[in-house]
Amino acid sequence: MKQLLHHMILILLIGLPFVSCTEIYVPQVDPNREALVVEGLITDGVGPFHITLSKSRPYNSDSTLKSAYVSDAVLSVTDSENQTFDLTYQSNGRYWLPDTFRAVAGRSYVLHITTSDGEQYESNPQTLFAPETIDTMYTISVTKDYLNAYNQLKSADGFDIRVDLFKNATAANPKPLCRFESNVVVQYQFTQEKFDPTNPAGEDWYWFIFGWNTFNLNETTNITDERSKSSSAEIKDHLICFLPKDPGAYGINTYTTMSSFMYFRYKQYTINEDTYQFYQEANKQLSASGKMFDPITSQLYGNMNCTSNPTKLALGLFEVSSVRQAAYIIRRSAVMAPYTDNIPTVGGAYYKVYKDGRETDDPEFEVIPFPNWWSHTR
Repeated sequence: MKQLLHHMILILLIGLPFVSCTEIYVPQVDPNREALVVEGLITDGVGPFHITLSKSRPYNSDSTLKSAYVSDAVLSVTDSENQTFDLTYQSNGRYWLPDTFRAVAGRSYVLHITTSDGEQYESNPQTLFAPETIDTMYTISVTKDYLNAYNQLKSADGFDIRVDLFKNATAANPKPLCRFESNVVVQYQFTQEKFDPTNPAGEDWYWFIFGWNTFNLNETTNITDERSKSSSAEIKDHLICFLPKDPGAYGINTYTTMSSFMYFRYKQYTINEDTYQFYQEANKQLSASGKMFDPITSQLYGNMNCTSNPTKLALGLFEVSSVRQAAYIIRRSAVMAPYTDNIPTVGGAYYKVYKDGRETDDPEFEVIPFPNWWSHTR
């Protein structure tokens, strides 16, 4: 008992410095300060590309205001070859680069903004690195808790999609950084038998149900942060996303006659240090779970600065990244529903088409069981 008491006193003495050193941390957030918000991405792919400008409203501003878009600014992009590209405003705060604009690997780009009050904003120079590629992509069958389309956390069978990267890093980019965007388009089709009492011949008819829905597979921005764990550029076993197998996990009801495809798509962006730091800070805030050492939520600064008045606040990111993308079709079953080329008036097949879970009359998809832009084969 005496020994236990000594241990308890020792623990209390050790804990006292931590208690006495604790102080309240107040992040530097000014809720009454208006800020220019910049959202833009240019890549080495085919454009056109646009920059979106808006203003963050003060905390106590009128929440009924319809738009905070900035529509009267002047924007341009300059590159390290002293070329200037002017942007043209269209709508919803979007300013577009010329259709002929092409970003070139190895060059750097600066975004310039002049607002109607004469203030001038400028991004840090953003280098466009050559695109990296995936060395190996593979899947691992796993069962995970998955937040389904109904916001329910359910156990789901599926695949971890993983990649190996940067085995052959170049001298121009010895420690590459990437981010991934991935989604799955679930396409489904089935028939529903119906009896048509208006048909004098007493023939049955059926609905041919055809639809698709798109689901993002990343809750936060997927970045390759493993480089902090090793001096080598090579990364192994990086998780891109978890892909549930059952269409029911996406809120799609299954039927015995249903066939479905899962159309998995990803984009791989090779990013620079500014972009990496921005997404890393964003992920820290988005993944906070209310624990003691979670990061403090604060304004997320990017790579924009007000050069005419340093007290003016600029938020957001002007991203310059190269991109590579690919897609894979995962077929669930070979069951095919009946199909006719023409919609009959009496008997036979009628068509209901669903896009993103809602019935649509989009003529492009009314009588095409597999959209030709998916390159599906029957």
